Amino acid sequence: MLPSTLFTDPVAVHAWDAWFRWRDGGTLHDLTVDATWWRVANALAAVEGTLAPLLAHHLAHAFSRWELLPDERLLRYAGTGAAIDAPGAPSAVLNVGAFVIAPYTPQAYFDRSRFMDTAGLAVRLLDNATTLFAPWRQSDSLSVGVIGLANALHGLDIPYRSAEARAHAREVAIALAEGSLRASIALADERGSRLAPCERAQLAERWQRRRMPPLLVEEGIRHGVRHRELTAIGSHPRLAMLANNAADGIDAMREPAASAPSLRFGPTDRQQTLQAAQAGLCAAMQPWIDTTVSHPMTYRPIPPGSRWEDGEGGAPSPGLACLSEYGKTAEPEY
Repeated sequence: MLPSTLFTDPVAVHAWDAWFRWRDGGTLHDLTVDATWWRVANALAAVEGTLAPLLAHHLAHAFSRWELLPDERLLRYAGTGAAIDAPGAPSAVLNVGAFVIAPYTPQAYFDRSRFMDTAGLAVRLLDNATTLFAPWRQSDSLSVGVIGLANALHGLDIPYRSAEARAHAREVAIALAEGSLRASIALADERGSRLAPCERAQLAERWQRRRMPPLLVEEGIRHGVRHRELTAIGSHPRLAMLANNAADGIDAMREPAASAPSLRFGPTDRQQTLQAAQAGLCAAMQPWIDTTVSHPMTYRPIPPGSRWEDGEGGAPSPGLACLSEYGKTAEPEY
């Protein structure tokens, strides 16, 4: 039996109750957030046959530790009997901050191995979703991203605006790409590739540019992959709030509304500095992300009396194209 999930921020409790808790008329089905995890985990593991209980356990464990959160449509509807009728590739996010061991201490470190394994778990979860839910059937694209990068930097005592932060963001992107690719190749071997053999060589060029391990590239050429696109960095504000109010995507950490600078006359110097820092993080990660990183920083302080039903929380600052200041990196740099 897994330990109970720990909420450390009331924002997360409100997010779960308002957006993801299963209610059916006057009947409350998800009595606890752990009931939500098991509902979703059991539904997504159903295609695994005799291995379904094992996968469900792994999923519920990752959910309960705030390491992995699936598409909010899955959190809301999986296991309820309701249909999912929504366009777009299914998505999941890894909470980078949850993979910092011994945070806020001199011994703090990023658990890269566990992060890669969890990226692979996300790919299997989403591949199962493409089997179970009609809008995603036969999809050859997934969207595995991140939240909580700034929380991880904070736990590692790395300034958000530093070169060290960009180096860590690059490490996260490499681990995300490799873990996702390993899982997609394994699924292609297990369930069959969804891509034509001629496409493997094109993808192999991408993997080689990213300096993926040579043996992994060989396996990809031999078995193919299950998905053409795997990784995407975007905004997932509801999932970030659910994960104990983690920073969304690669945003800086949230500030209480009482201490937030006024947005009435446009971004402050601090906001502009943070936006420039985020542009650097985007540029550091982009070579390993399958789609264009399109996550301009939004400044969203949490105001008193926030309207949970529609997810609004503060005004966004003007967007900044992630790569406008730093430019695209032609080749991955180590």
